[in-house]
Amino acid sequence: MIGQFWLFVNVKQAARLGHVGWGFMLEDETFMFGATDHLYRHHEMDLPAWIDYMSVAPGEHTDWWCGYGTREEMLTAMSNSREHIWYHKAKAVKVANCDPGAGKKAAMFSQHCGWSVLSNNCVQQTWEIMRAYGADRVIPNPWENPFNLIPRVWFNSFEGETVQLNPDSR
Repeated sequence: MIGQFWLFVNVKQAARLGHVGWGFMLEDETFMFGATDHLYRHHEMDLPAWIDYMSVAPGEHTDWWCGYGTREEMLTAMSNSREHIWYHKAKAVKVANCDPGAGKKAAMFSQHCGWSVLSNNCVQQTWEIMRAYGADRVIPNPWENPFNLIPRVWFNSFEGETVQLNPDSR
């Protein structure tokens, strides 16, 4: 099967370093999509809360979410929802010999794997889903270039079909 993997970026989140979400084509040509948003819910000047925010143990709540739908439903959900972070741009790549089952399994696993600012954040979790799906053959491994661990940089590090979503999103 030739599938599609989508990488979504919000360029305003995380002190403008960005935030990424993911989406991929399933066997029936619908899409599974989502992210681990890990929203902060404290005052910007609350240092103890920031320290606590930097790591979430496996099994604890990370604002993970996912959805299913057509390509258009995915793009709408990722660009304009009251449920989660919105995204500014999306980029799609075609993936030969993709494995939607493995991608779905990795995505569902990310729901319970915790979160850490340095070792298990949105980039690393999206990479694991991408790798399971088979898109690691066309999208660079963020661990091979430390700058690619920055969501905005990683998004811009490869070619693909780019879609402008919601430039005014939060």
